[in-house]
Amino acid sequence: MAGIGVITGREITKNRDSDINSILLQVEMMDGDVRTVELMCNANENFNPANGCRIFVVDAEDGYKLGIGATDNLEPDAEAGEKEIYSTDNPVTTKLATIKLNKDSEIELNGNVDNAVRWSELNTALQTLVTDINALFATKKDEAGSAGTLTLDLSASKIDEVKTS
Repeated sequence: MAGIGVITGREITKNRDSDINSILLQVEMMDGDVRTVELMCNANENFNPANGCRIFVVDAEDGYKLGIGATDNLEPDAEAGEKEIYSTDNPVTTKLATIKLNKDSEIELNGNVDNAVRWSELNTALQTLVTDINALFATKKDEAGSAGTLTLDLSASKIDEVKTS
């Protein structure tokens, strides 16, 4: 029998038929019955829905239950043709880290307030500029003493958690 329930807990452990770990969810069904179900995700996804998410539970075989679809009841804001992936708190109340594939062929990481740059190319170009400016300082000194030098440290602008090719 299929039905909808609310996730109240979880455990990562081996399921009854496997030697690999699976996510087993504790789900309170709409009729008040509490069941343990194995979360069945799409291939190439790692998903662990938070407590408070609703999940669709189906019978697999011999009384074994699978959770095959979950929703967190957060307001959807993706437009038609867009996809958003995000993490939540637990229990679920809000979106946290987000990746949005928008209809303009853009990838938005945690919003759309800034642009990403290729760190190595930007750093190389700016360090070349610093070298050129320092060379100009050395040739333009009109009085005794040494010419000034310019240094540029971009390390605070580098985002180590985001990689691109």
